Amino acid sequence: MEAALFYGGKDIRVESVPDPIPEPEQVLVEVQATGICGSDLHGYHRVPNTTRPPRIGGHELTGRIAEVGKATRMYRVGDRVAVEPTIPCNSCPECLTGNYNLCSKLIHIGGHISGGFAEYVLAPESNVYELPGQVSFEAGAMAEVYAVAVHALSVTPVQPGDHVAVIGSGPIGLTIAQMAQLSGASSVAVIGKPDAPLRLAKDWINAVPINVDAANPAEAIEAWSQGRGADVVFEAVGGSAQTLQQATEIAGNRGKICMVGGHTAPLELNAGSARKRELTISWSFCYGRRDGKREFQIALDLMGAGKLDPTRLITHRFPLGEIRRAFEVASGRDEHGSVKVLVLP
Repeated sequence: MEAALFYGGKDIRVESVPDPIPEPEQVLVEVQATGICGSDLHGYHRVPNTTRPPRIGGHELTGRIAEVGKATRMYRVGDRVAVEPTIPCNSCPECLTGNYNLCSKLIHIGGHISGGFAEYVLAPESNVYELPGQVSFEAGAMAEVYAVAVHALSVTPVQPGDHVAVIGSGPIGLTIAQMAQLSGASSVAVIGKPDAPLRLAKDWINAVPINVDAANPAEAIEAWSQGRGADVVFEAVGGSAQTLQQATEIAGNRGKICMVGGHTAPLELNAGSARKRELTISWSFCYGRRDGKREFQIALDLMGAGKLDPTRLITHRFPLGEIRRAFEVASGRDEHGSVKVLVLP
């Protein structure tokens, strides 16, 4: 099969590799769509590590079942599925209490093992979910993104009437904003850049857009909230951005802050200011179970019910052979107006 091998940084090569063969409890998925995630872009911009062997990335994916292992029971060849990329041990205390995202032995498809930037991918049968009939392969590739948003609002719930500020106008930030609106927020503000995703936030979910290049975010939030600050702040930027301090500056008294982005540098915090206003700071990683149900399934259910529609988030599509160009477009948001870029093997 053809697959994109990541040698480190921007060195991505499409090469022929052996076709994967499912073990008894695995299924082989013929990939139809795989999204480029912000975490993929963090790796894309790093200095290449030439000591590591190349890997096949891609963890936001959908496809058709092409082959099933001998011990599988739930799916048949041809079934349309979305793939949950996190594989827990299912036996540790965290897994047994539903918090399998905190499993110390957690394995990621597209990270530790081969992912969806390829014609085929292997997954445990327990990690694939039937796509609702009205959800396309492309839309289904956003299920992983929405699962992150579902978990963020599980960690830090939004109450009806809340003023919610989201720092970050990428796919995670925009899906969190949509989830906040669905949860009853009276108003949602999205802080970020460039203009294209902010226009999408305004037109798509009626959010208040705040471009950090055109306005002081703290002043804009003060005006938007009529001086009270945000009741809830979600951070969805990560990387090296000093967004924790920014989150504390725009939160109101007794406000709640949820840090969702994966940061690659130490964060600064004016603890005294946060303490005097009794801010609550929480951290959200991946997704697990809510009330006994997998949050990945909750995301798919909301999409199937028409309550979450990701189609406007998908701005660009590329075949596997043009994956290098796909990453260029995904990382060049200012130039290309990209939000979610899909690779279609």
